Amino acid sequence: MSEKPFWAGKTLMEIQNLDKRVKVTMENGDVFIGKLVRRSRDTDGICSLSMQLDAHRTYLHVFSAESSDTQPIIPSYVDTVELLDDPNYERIEEADDLQEKDIAVMLDGNRYKVTDVEKGRNRFWGRVYGAVGPECIALGFNAFTYGLRPKPRLPDKPGLWLDKDDNTWVMGENAFPLTCIDAGNWSITRPQFSTDSVQVLNAAPFRLAKAVEA
Repeated sequence: MSEKPFWAGKTLMEIQNLDKRVKVTMENGDVFIGKLVRRSRDTDGICSLSMQLDAHRTYLHVFSAESSDTQPIIPSYVDTVELLDDPNYERIEEADDLQEKDIAVMLDGNRYKVTDVEKGRNRFWGRVYGAVGPECIALGFNAFTYGLRPKPRLPDKPGLWLDKDDNTWVMGENAFPLTCIDAGNWSITRPQFSTDSVQVLNAAPFRLAKAVEA
């Protein structure tokens, strides 16, 4: 099934405050990528949210609403507006790069969880995203638009965390340092890591430890 666009249910101000890149596809097929950086009001009092296209301050109006606190609409010349910068996902542009468990978004807007990729046959197998049944269908690379790869959760606040192997880590104040306190033999001193270190990324995904787990 097709999912609602990211901006559905949000006010004009909420969309601007996302401060993320978007991909605007026009009815004629033209594509523009950038941030929605300018909010203005016309002589009729209609608020617009626009993308700057060049250094000469040429703007593309993407959203319009009665006020910044109301939900906007897109103009007739805009086909779709997609969010590119999602902190929870890595965006995959080429079907050849798809992997099992990726989310593939197709030309018709439907999403599928990838179960297998057959590069030699230019297709992959997928299950309708969110479906619980085992049924999968074959989908051609030519109908693929982009993919989303879930990013493993990393510690993002002070406290006790458990990694994928249930080892306990401690994150200090200001999100640093990160120390694994129960993997291997006990030692008075232990290495400290940043969240973008190889050691931490290899231990992901993490989850907050409950009192009975730590």
